[in-house]
Amino acid sequence: MGTPDEEGLKGNKKGRPVWSFVKNASLAITIFLFFFTIVLVLDAYKFVSVRHAKFARKKLLRTLQYMDPSIIEAHTGMKVLTKDEFDQLQKDLEKARTDVREMNTKVQEKFSDVLKTSMELQNMKQDIDELKKLIAEKEAAQPKPPPPAPPAPPAEAAAPAPPADAAAAAVPAVPAA
Repeated sequence: MGTPDEEGLKGNKKGRPVWSFVKNASLAITIFLFFFTIVLVLDAYKFVSVRHAKFARKKLLRTLQYMDPSIIEAHTGMKVLTKDEFDQLQKDLEKARTDVREMNTKVQEKFSDVLKTSMELQNMKQDIDELKKLIAEKEAAQPKPPPPAPPAPPAEAAAPAPPADAAAAAVPAVPAA
C-alpha cells in the first residue's frame, strides 16, 4: 500500500484535496437533506411545527383527500371517519366538555367551602390558644389563696357514741318490788 498522497488521483496531487472536499460536502448535504425531509414529514403530520413549512402540510392534506381511505388507514394506522361520524364525535366531545366544566365548577365550589371552613377552624384554634395563654397569665398574676381546710365534721358525728355501760347507767334503776 502506498502513502495517502499516492492513493486517489495519482498524477495530480492538487486534485486530492478538491476530491475529498467534494466527498465531504456531498455527505454533509445528504445528511442535511435527510434530516430536513424527516422534519418536513413530521411537520406535515403535526408532530413538530416548523415555521414557514405549511406548504408541506397543505400539500399532504391536498394529496390525502383524493386518496383511498384504506390506503390512508394502512399508512397511518388510524381509522378514517366519515363526515357523519366526525360530526357525532364533535357533538359528543362538546357534551363531554360541558359536563367537565359543570363538574369543575362544582368542585371549585366545594373546594372554596372546604377552604373557608378550614380557615375558620384555623382562626378558632388561634383564638383558643390565645384564650389559654390569657387564662394562664391571669392565673399567674393572681396570688394563690391558701389551700382550703378540710371540712369540719357535723356535730352529731363529732360526739362519740356513749359506751354501752354508760348507756345502762344513764337509765334509772327501778326498785324491785
